[in-house]
Amino acid sequence: MKLQLKYTVFLILATIFIILYFSDTPQVEETITFFPIDSSLQFEQASTHLVVKETGKEIYSLNWDVRSSLDRTAYLRQDVSLLFKNGKLVGTLKNWKQNRKELSQSAKSKEGESGLYDAITFHYAELHPSDTIFTSAQQMSKDKLYAVSTPELQSFHNPLSEEQKEWKNVLDSVTKEITLHSLDEAKKKYQINLNQYKVISLTELPAKKNQWLSSFPSFQREEIVGKLWEGLYKNYVLGIKKEDGSNVSPQGSTIPQLLVAKDKSEILVLFTSKDGTPNLLRQKL
Repeated sequence: MKLQLKYTVFLILATIFIILYFSDTPQVEETITFFPIDSSLQFEQASTHLVVKETGKEIYSLNWDVRSSLDRTAYLRQDVSLLFKNGKLVGTLKNWKQNRKELSQSAKSKEGESGLYDAITFHYAELHPSDTIFTSAQQMSKDKLYAVSTPELQSFHNPLSEEQKEWKNVLDSVTKEITLHSLDEAKKKYQINLNQYKVISLTELPAKKNQWLSSFPSFQREEIVGKLWEGLYKNYVLGIKKEDGSNVSPQGSTIPQLLVAKDKSEILVLFTSKDGTPNLLRQKL
């Protein structure tokens, strides 16, 4: 009887301890939140790689690898990567860990049709130098790969032969047509005058960020990009919020088009969901 009583008391105390522990411990949510950039933080590695391997006749495996490493342990490390094929989203990788400096993710998919693959990754770190000061570090990486399945499998980042140049032109044209049609439909629905904006695709952001945001000082560009990804994560990666309040998967949606107002008042994000519905996200500046 005494043994049973001791065991019961132990269970009660253990339960109380667990409740107190979790009520006092901050719980990390699956989200990205922009905090002021700490310029002393550096990513030692931030990479996105796409590789094609032959698996059978006219069938190939696409390997997608994302890695990053901060120069110190962070309160939160998070990477989100988007993969588009011929202008439409075909995959998402997202991972977050507490008290880590390194992250790695990978995925494989079997493919049959030729395609232009665009992968873009946002690498993020959140640090808490004190109980009241939160800072962050961020970097982007991307990869672009052409895969041709017929008459024989070949893949390339930059075309070397005349045949590869022809395939590049074909796949670029397919992707551009899908992108421009999506932009045109959104422009009509939301009555947007494109002459008042500078437009790029999300997949162009790592290379063209400074050009696209040339009218802003460098420190503000990083804030704009960080808040842009914060909004994309909540309203695109985790599900597209429709006008009726429901959520739909971003799979099959077009590459988001980024529009920054020439008067520096706002940024618009336009894309078309899988069902053909144009969507608009707005970020005030």
